Amino acid sequence: MNFYSENGSLVVKDDLHVSGKESLRKAFIAIAEFFNHTLQVAQGTVKVIFGEDCALVLAETLLNAKMHNGADFDTVREATYVFKFIEDQWLCVIDNSYGTDLLKSAAEARLHFLCGKIASGKSTLAKTLAYKARTVLISEDAWLSTLYPGQITELSHYIEKSTLIKSVLETHIPQLVKAGNTVVMDFPANTPAQRKWLKSLAESSGVPYVFHVLKVDSDECKRRLSKRNEVGDNPFKTSDAEFDLITQHFSYPSDDEQLICQDD
Repeated sequence: MNFYSENGSLVVKDDLHVSGKESLRKAFIAIAEFFNHTLQVAQGTVKVIFGEDCALVLAETLLNAKMHNGADFDTVREATYVFKFIEDQWLCVIDNSYGTDLLKSAAEARLHFLCGKIASGKSTLAKTLAYKARTVLISEDAWLSTLYPGQITELSHYIEKSTLIKSVLETHIPQLVKAGNTVVMDFPANTPAQRKWLKSLAESSGVPYVFHVLKVDSDECKRRLSKRNEVGDNPFKTSDAEFDLITQHFSYPSDDEQLICQDD
């Protein structure tokens, strides 16, 4: 932490920054945990512009990590740093490692959808996709568990409450996109009807979309599900019997649906 001034600021992502060494320390711990403690940072080209007692540093920052779902995170950011000469040393007062992603045009807004069996890694991928400038993550599980705590104990309850939430999102999503936000929808895209509804959001919003398809066999999903239930990091616990019941209705996108998809 000697790199920073006492009140140094770190840009974590768009519209989120922290200041002060203790807040910086906590932020770096959270970032390390997000990247499963595998994040590696290297510097590419660096340019320094000096002022009287300050300096602007432009740096090509290379980031590499292995995500919780096994996916590779590999990107290059054009980071910016502001240094001041304080008590005979150069200290960072602003660390914008997030870089020029903050300046991305609203025209690049899009919708991300996820298709995969329960515990196939959809939520983990959703969080990874959301770690970008002007990107909003909307999780069905989070909304349901917050709005209807303890009220969803049967499949019929889920269908009823999920339908209510979807009716709200049909107007909310276009507003988010119009404001220049990319939206990651952590909602099931596991049947033709669900995918049709999600695609309709993109059509009404007038932006590109992509369905991320996670192909994980049922045995592996059940293994992950058992571990997830033990850890309790999901607001809902799903039994093997419920997994089998829900998976009976699962299907991967077909050519007939004419969807834009990519395997993840």
